Amino acid sequence: MPQRIRNTFRLPEGDALPGWLAARLADPTPRQMPLENDAASAVLVPVLARPGDATLLLVRKARHLKKHAGQVGFPGGRVDAGDATCDAAALREAREEVGLDPAQVRVLGQLDDERTYVTDFHIRPVVGWVADPPARFAWDGGELDGVLEIGLRELVDERPASWVEFALFGQVWRMPRYEFSGGRVVWGATARILRNLQDRLRGGS
Repeated sequence: MPQRIRNTFRLPEGDALPGWLAARLADPTPRQMPLENDAASAVLVPVLARPGDATLLLVRKARHLKKHAGQVGFPGGRVDAGDATCDAAALREAREEVGLDPAQVRVLGQLDDERTYVTDFHIRPVVGWVADPPARFAWDGGELDGVLEIGLRELVDERPASWVEFALFGQVWRMPRYEFSGGRVVWGATARILRNLQDRLRGGS
């Protein structure tokens, strides 16, 4: 079971939270890599203003997909030629996958770029605040098996349940694996994105 950090950190509440998040995302400046056209992708990290605790919206990819089947991640995909920016790509993908209207999203900033080791996607995570989220999301059954929400406080209070090591391309890679309440497991590039967000929320601690 994951270890928890007790009574060491307190998140701002209400209207103060999005501005505070934006400041944490801006400092230090997110690490970004050149995004090649054939591998560039963007994901939206939606922060939902739920009563009592803001939540992060994640999706579970459909099991019939050729890539990332059954994995938990954020709504997102390739940056298309018609996307003016990575932010625009992330918002478009979120609308297509979970029905989230881009007009409902206030982009707060970005996290460090990530990549998928096997499929070699270069990912730009875009964090967006949703002040009035729907009670339920109309997710795309062709691409997804469902959606899930993780409390922002749970992320702040959580340490990785374990570290996963694997050999690829002659190197040994190490990444966090989170197990949240209800047995919800997140690993891979998504876990690294969560780790970066967690570090920023906790001020690098």
